[in-house]
Amino acid sequence: MKLNTSEIDWKLTFGSFGFVLLLGILAVVYPEAVKSTMGSMLDFTVINFGSGFLWYTLFATGALLYIAFSKFGDIRMGDTKPKFTKFQLFAMALSAGMGASTMYWGFIEAVYYFMDPQFGITDKAMAMEYATAYNMFHWGAAGWFIYLIVAIPFAVVFYLKKSRRMSLSGVINSLFNDSLPVWAQKLIDLLFIITTLAATALTLGLGIPMISSNLASLTGIPDNLMLGIGVILGLSVIFSLSSYIGIEKGMARLSSATIYICAAFVGIIFIIGPSALIMNNFTNGIGVMLTEYIRMSTNTDPYGTTLFPQYWTVFFLANWISYSPGVGVFITKIIQGQKLRDVILILVIGGTMGSAVIFGVCGTFSMDLINNGVVDGVKLIADGQPTELVKEIFNSTSIPMVLTAIYLVTMILFTVTTLDGTSYSLAGIATKQLDEEANVNPMFRLFWCLLLTALPIIFLLINADLNILKAFPVLIIVLIVPVFFVAAVKTLQYLNNNYNAIMAHQTEQDKLLGLNTEEETVSAETAKQEPAIQA
Repeated sequence: MKLNTSEIDWKLTFGSFGFVLLLGILAVVYPEAVKSTMGSMLDFTVINFGSGFLWYTLFATGALLYIAFSKFGDIRMGDTKPKFTKFQLFAMALSAGMGASTMYWGFIEAVYYFMDPQFGITDKAMAMEYATAYNMFHWGAAGWFIYLIVAIPFAVVFYLKKSRRMSLSGVINSLFNDSLPVWAQKLIDLLFIITTLAATALTLGLGIPMISSNLASLTGIPDNLMLGIGVILGLSVIFSLSSYIGIEKGMARLSSATIYICAAFVGIIFIIGPSALIMNNFTNGIGVMLTEYIRMSTNTDPYGTTLFPQYWTVFFLANWISYSPGVGVFITKIIQGQKLRDVILILVIGGTMGSAVIFGVCGTFSMDLINNGVVDGVKLIADGQPTELVKEIFNSTSIPMVLTAIYLVTMILFTVTTLDGTSYSLAGIATKQLDEEANVNPMFRLFWCLLLTALPIIFLLINADLNILKAFPVLIIVLIVPVFFVAAVKTLQYLNNNYNAIMAHQTEQDKLLGLNTEEETVSAETAKQEPAIQA
């Protein structure tokens, strides 16, 4: 498809490119200064703004539960039948919103919590129980509420107000009746894109070394800088091809396949591991998380010295927030024809249970090996070698190569689908007007695919550690969270003021589409494309 340059917001595009270029130059010329500065800024941000992130998350939770269980939950996004099955909706959102990060943290995150237990816990067994519960909390409902509180304003403006701009400034401008100054619109969108790039850099910065390490174990290739760059370039080819093909033919099928492969991997771990212990710890972890949910959601440990809430809970919430612009735009694309209640419940419940299973199985398996002295995971984590811990875990089993291969494929596919969704979001943000299907130009998506590969290469070159990777997205979102809050409040006001008109129009459209109020069917086109996958 030929690129229509008049559709592109070039100021925004070149501004984003300039940011990546400037960061790359500074990182190469002054690597230690960049690492030191970002580390200091991370400390300042999580300590001084941590409570704000906690309150924002509680606001998102309350607002979305209100929408889901009130009359507003019946509102449908768009005047068409659902474009994707509910399973495809779940699979694509999970792949774009969590993806490779769950596989990276699945085996190792519980070890960090086990080493540094919260709430004054000193008992070893209880520390392991709370490690599992914190895993489930950090990757559970709160994150999906954060994604959806950004996604729903986009969807409302695009599908109900019929705006054809898929940008945060477009959403704010529409909700304020087109009164937002142009300079403010450009600034908001630039922050939006930089936030999304920063979040993607974190995902890749953590995921690429893990992929490289396991690829080296499987093939015998030396695990070095060149392999890391080669992995990045290889991934860029795959997700660029998927992006060019399109979401319907590319990412929808790839995401579904990824979920099945991930389920198979977790199933194997469950079977070869201490199955009864895994099941018991999973069940117990759910219970502990639910009973301690409010405490975990508001824990700042004000008189403690560990800074655990700041460097873990606040970090994870900030990470979800930093990814919410890109994932929010992508969710807007894939929920066409769905009701708000269905979208919220599918993503919150499905996403929470999906991550709970991954962390419950993988985390318990990891802690059991460490507890029994099979793997010295505490030392490996203390030495900054999380990739080695995963290799040691696989090597402790009777099928190390099989696990390594499946894990590697799952990591690659999750990374590809995450980047695929992100490239769509960035291209959509920088496009002035989209069609009613929210499609973006494939060639423009390819440009963003290439730009997305630059940041992880920069971090490989400066050998960025975990805290530096954490710092990159956290630093930026302090500026953009107030914008998300305003967009959410204005969206609730719009739905309340226009509910009767929205539902009257929806009733007429439902009659034309042959939909009833109790049951919806997926369009014939999607069913034909995906005969093996049904909601």
